[in-house]
Amino acid sequence: MDFSVKDFNVRLRTIKLWELSIALVISFLLTGFVENYLNVYSPQFEYILFFCFMMVFFLIATFGTTGFNKDVNDLFKTSNILRVLILAIANIFIAFFIQTMFSPLDSLFSMINSISLPLMDIASGSSNPLVFFVEMFSAIIIAPISEELFFRGVLFNRLKIRKGFVFGLIVSSIIFGLCHLNYPDHIAHITYTCIMGMTLCILYSRTDNLLLNMVVHSLYNLLSYLIVYTPFQYLLIGGEFSSLMGLLLLSSLIFIPVYILYFTYKLK
Repeated sequence: MDFSVKDFNVRLRTIKLWELSIALVISFLLTGFVENYLNVYSPQFEYILFFCFMMVFFLIATFGTTGFNKDVNDLFKTSNILRVLILAIANIFIAFFIQTMFSPLDSLFSMINSISLPLMDIASGSSNPLVFFVEMFSAIIIAPISEELFFRGVLFNRLKIRKGFVFGLIVSSIIFGLCHLNYPDHIAHITYTCIMGMTLCILYSRTDNLLLNMVVHSLYNLLSYLIVYTPFQYLLIGGEFSSLMGLLLLSSLIFIPVYILYFTYKLK
């Protein structure tokens, strides 16, 4: 990484893949050490702890940068607010559609319930509100920040610099999808996460504002939680809003492929 570069987004592009790899290994080792020391073994705890260590790396890597205030101000532009809402909502509907296609024998209720891993108590295996809120905080805050820094801020940028936009888009998005292999709906989750990764790569390339990616990612995860754990899910499967939901689904199935293909061709 080049500490002489002061712009936040440009500094991210100077982080080398080998530097990122070293940070991954150190974070992994520290996570294992803390788990052993505390004698606590849980996928949720491990996930949160690992990305907290990775956040330390990114804080060091971007220390002293400027330009973030401009990114925050750009977030509130009408055009960017619309981008955030459209991409988050469209990707949610794409996820539902792909889940249904890969699980033809499952009901839509089963599909919705399989979007998130079960929230189990570390010790007893029973549902625990504290564990729920910790994981929800991780999904809505920690994951969008750390994953966007990792996959789009560094991985996509470095691959794009080395091999071009299309290569960076495809490879970083596939790796992003494969990193979600631990979810119950393996193939479906990898597929729609990969598609989401492509839309986020394009958004970042168009705006050079990683904060927009983080907000889209956060809103997507928030909507997933609302659908899984609130009556909002029934809007998708029936009731007075079923026609609107069907229209949004159809629009998303058209919009996302066109968005990816058009801007991949335009930005390559």
